Amino acid sequence: MQISSPELGPFFARVRPQPHPSRWVHDLGIEMRWGWPRRHARLYRNIRDYAPYIFDLECVVIHEEDAPEGFSYQAHQARQTSVGMFYPLTAYMLARYSVRAMNRSIFAALGELEPLMPSERHVTSKEFANFCKTLGRAKPLPPEPRAEPPTGLLNEDLEAQGFRVTGRLADAGRALLNISWLARSGGHWFFVGILEFRAADGADGGLAGQWRLPGPCGVNHLLRREFEQMCAGLSACLSPAGRGHCLAEIATVPAGSDG
Repeated sequence: MQISSPELGPFFARVRPQPHPSRWVHDLGIEMRWGWPRRHARLYRNIRDYAPYIFDLECVVIHEEDAPEGFSYQAHQARQTSVGMFYPLTAYMLARYSVRAMNRSIFAALGELEPLMPSERHVTSKEFANFCKTLGRAKPLPPEPRAEPPTGLLNEDLEAQGFRVTGRLADAGRALLNISWLARSGGHWFFVGILEFRAADGADGGLAGQWRLPGPCGVNHLLRREFEQMCAGLSACLSPAGRGHCLAEIATVPAGSDG
């Protein structure tokens, strides 16, 4: 289905917090608004069973009454409660943009939402080890400080838009780059995808790139589409330093090794 007249939005704003609807769903004091007459949806935090202290975009949910249209989502990101189902915001936004029901840039929308959200918090390596030992009964530990992602690995246009390499791994003849989008320095990292590079066939020292298969539904699909439109082929997304890094990583862990 194609929407002929996209609705204005989405926009995000702070609102007065309300009582939490469930011990597992907490009100964030944020509202998403779109359309005319204006529609709105409160944003909530889905408290993860295995790690209630973590927070990222995938923790943000909206109530079923505010998302009446059918759309796909990953079950582990949703939450069934005594007051109804709460669906992941990231899946709902993808559905609205995919049928051209929203007319605002995804960069502008996420850039407005980002400073309103709680500080980003991820599971640390120690916490994950404790979780594995105690079947989820581990006590929260202080978050490990996360360094600002490096610059100079992607081409100038991509980095000027806010894309960054936020993780690197060498694995059996492949260089894996974790790509994220940042609305601002020191802010949340919005996951885009994992780029896999291998040495291209031939003697020209080139690279062949492909995306690792992502989850089926989320804002990362929208960001990846924008990323791909800004470069002529995946190998062109890298700067000379980025290409050199990938080739060096591939040579460090050749294909057939155990990594």
